[in-house]
Amino acid sequence: MGQEEFTAVAQEMLGDERVLAAGVFGLQDNYAAIAAAGAAEGLAMPGSANAVVQGAADVATIEGARQANAAAHGVTERMLVAVTDASIHVFAMSPLGGKVEHKLMGFGRASTDVEVKKFGLSRHVNLTDRATGRELHLTGSTAPFSPEAKGDKAVLAVL
Repeated sequence: MGQEEFTAVAQEMLGDERVLAAGVFGLQDNYAAIAAAGAAEGLAMPGSANAVVQGAADVATIEGARQANAAAHGVTERMLVAVTDASIHVFAMSPLGGKVEHKLMGFGRASTDVEVKKFGLSRHVNLTDRATGRELHLTGSTAPFSPEAKGDKAVLAVL
């Protein structure tokens, strides 16, 4: 799905609330957990001579750490973020195929502080709702080669 399709899905799920922009974001990585998982994987597979096997194990380790991080925060690894005049809506996405599943949470725009920081070709987006104290830390892409960059840039522009 592209940015237009994700915007249409968000619009359908929200009904009358007009979607200004929608994009696919990931939960910011927990680097300490990834490092710990990598160390544990290194102990389990010491000195693997097969680079392909080692590479696959590394990817699986990072993916497992990301899934655990998302579960610990009550979200999914990838989320559709839709911005309206009044709210920022966050929807769960399936890990395979990118199907939008259900709404996870919402933030009132009037009560939410938004901080955007450059992180290479990505942007870290920190949402903090002053009314509830709820926080969400996301990563979006601005890389020209990323299929998700157009939607993410649109969300960043309206935030």
